[in-house]
Amino acid sequence: MSRGGEGLPVGEWVAVEGEPGVGKLALLGTADSVVVRHVDHLDSPGLRALASALQDARAAERERPLWVAVTLAHPAPNSDLVTVLRHFPISVDVPPLRLRLEDLPRLVPFFLARLGHGGNVACSPESMRVLMRASWPGNVEQVHQVLHNVVQHRRSGIIAPSDLPPDTQAVSRRFLTALESMQRDAIVASLADAQGNKVKAARSLGMSRATIYRKIHEYGIVVPTGPTCGAWVSRASLTSPDQAIRQRCDSATSWENSSAGIGRAR
Repeated sequence: MSRGGEGLPVGEWVAVEGEPGVGKLALLGTADSVVVRHVDHLDSPGLRALASALQDARAAERERPLWVAVTLAHPAPNSDLVTVLRHFPISVDVPPLRLRLEDLPRLVPFFLARLGHGGNVACSPESMRVLMRASWPGNVEQVHQVLHNVVQHRRSGIIAPSDLPPDTQAVSRRFLTALESMQRDAIVASLADAQGNKVKAARSLGMSRATIYRKIHEYGIVVPTGPTCGAWVSRASLTSPDQAIRQRCDSATSWENSSAGIGRAR
């Protein structure tokens, strides 16, 4: 019997647990396998039906053994789910990407080889350091999406920090609201325009110097440096909400006087 994925026991039915986007399906592979994804999303009747089908599958005689795996997050205890999981003697817990950031130097070239144009796109050491600082709440799936967006405008050559989206250039200590996320992105964009000069960035946003320093600290923004750090925003690749925010900032409409009452400009 072949393995369903590298490093998994031959022939044993496996339950693979982990947060959304950590790569559970990729770990399992596709060889001679039946994979039931998101088994924890099934309701009680569905779980009972699956348990019955698994029992029948184990008892059935076939020429080649059937290899079955399920994927799930970390759900609350449920008697019907427990009954299903009893059919899987092996449990593999895939840790979130934030706990295995050392995988990024292998993941990034792998994704770029698949997404890039003939392998002509590479990640600079500076950009890799930015990626290594990000928290990646969306796990491996988020890395793939970020790189997919990057190669839309960087079709060859080296990916610079300015090619990366604003949310990778900040390490927030807490969950941000939609408005806070847009403000963070506008600050990152203005810092890029100003080549890391906080005073110029604050002036373009209508903020005081003290306010932008506080926001940089609060949002965990990594201040860009270098003559090309403004390249990201010059490509007009911001989303519509961000464009609206930038227009407000460019017209000297202060963030601090917005209806959200985030602060007060000077």
